Amino acid sequence: MHDYMCMNVFRKIACFVAVVLVAMVALSCSNENDAVLTSQQTSISRYLTSSHQPRLIPEAEIPNSLDNEPQFYTQWGLDIYRYIATYYDEGRDEKSVVEHDSVVSMTYSAYIFGGSKPTISNLNATNDAENIATLEAAGLNTSYEWTDEPMVVTFGREEIIPALETALVGCVEGDRVEVYLTYDVAYGKHYVGFVPPKSAVVWIIDINSVTK
Repeated sequence: MHDYMCMNVFRKIACFVAVVLVAMVALSCSNENDAVLTSQQTSISRYLTSSHQPRLIPEAEIPNSLDNEPQFYTQWGLDIYRYIATYYDEGRDEKSVVEHDSVVSMTYSAYIFGGSKPTISNLNATNDAENIATLEAAGLNTSYEWTDEPMVVTFGREEIIPALETALVGCVEGDRVEVYLTYDVAYGKHYVGFVPPKSAVVWIIDINSVTK
């Protein structure tokens, strides 16, 4: 009887230890992911407000700016950041706006974001003829991977990353837009094309046309 009771106690202790170990592993993974996200969020906001040209301020700080046309970025949560370079262009408010169900033609270059201005070495996808020519001049064969044909997307049909679509709604025809995404709203933990898992990315996009 004593041996049976001891065995039961041992089993309970073993089960408790196993549960604790599983929880510790899960917590460790969660903390690691949080650390990656925090680092990417900090890196993006630091870049936009310091070394980005022009230097940007968060949209919420516009009322405190002494600039008549402050250059700013818009943020959704802690993971989506958008800068519209053409925001103050004359006649912009008269152009077609990107909305749900809009058919949008875009020229884009997508980069892995490393905390500084994107360069051709960080490029992972593009349909920009100039960037394609630069890559080909460096000896790369891009014909099997990329074309300079515009990317045409119907919004609301999940044809692009949802976070990218979120950032582009409200932009207008003719805009040049930069969208910065942390890994969790970009490609997550998966290896996609040339993009390693848990990578922050930036898309630089020219909106060629918007139709309804």
